[in-house]
Amino acid sequence: MEPALMFVTIVVSAAMAGVVTYAINESREARGFIGTKAEELYCCAESIDRELSRFFGERYCLIAADRRRADRGDDALQTAGMKLVNAKMLVGFYFPSLSPALARAIAAVTTAHASLRLWEKSGASGGDDLLAGLDRDIVVLKDALEAFKAAIIANGRASHGLSFAAWRRPAKPAIEGRVLRVAA
Repeated sequence: MEPALMFVTIVVSAAMAGVVTYAINESREARGFIGTKAEELYCCAESIDRELSRFFGERYCLIAADRRRADRGDDALQTAGMKLVNAKMLVGFYFPSLSPALARAIAAVTTAHASLRLWEKSGASGGDDLLAGLDRDIVVLKDALEAFKAAIIANGRASHGLSFAAWRRPAKPAIEGRVLRVAA
């Protein structure tokens, strides 16, 4: 009886070791996959930020006589739009908890773009009120993008522990005032 009990113990132990090893490998793979997707989403957010800064930087000048043509920088807006679609897909598939932060960023982009169009259409009669409103909308846009990036990092911290990269990039809002550093 004793050899049979020893054989059953060995078989059960081997089976349990196999199940535990499989579970560890699967969780490690899933963590790696989600980590890769989170990194891809963060890179999308950075690209959106860069492209929108380029778009508004090319079209948002402070001297009325030096206003650029309305079609200048549209390639940057198209690139940012494609990256927003990619970010929306990644959030929908892998990070649904980030949907509110992404929706806020999309709303801020829409509002800032509408303010820019209104300011451009105003021509020489465009007052300081439109420019101040455009300034506020761009600050809100930069804050929304920073909040979205901070939410991505916070999501990564919550699900995968604190990484070195998360320590290096703390969540902080954009500074008040002119965000694009356009020369006057």
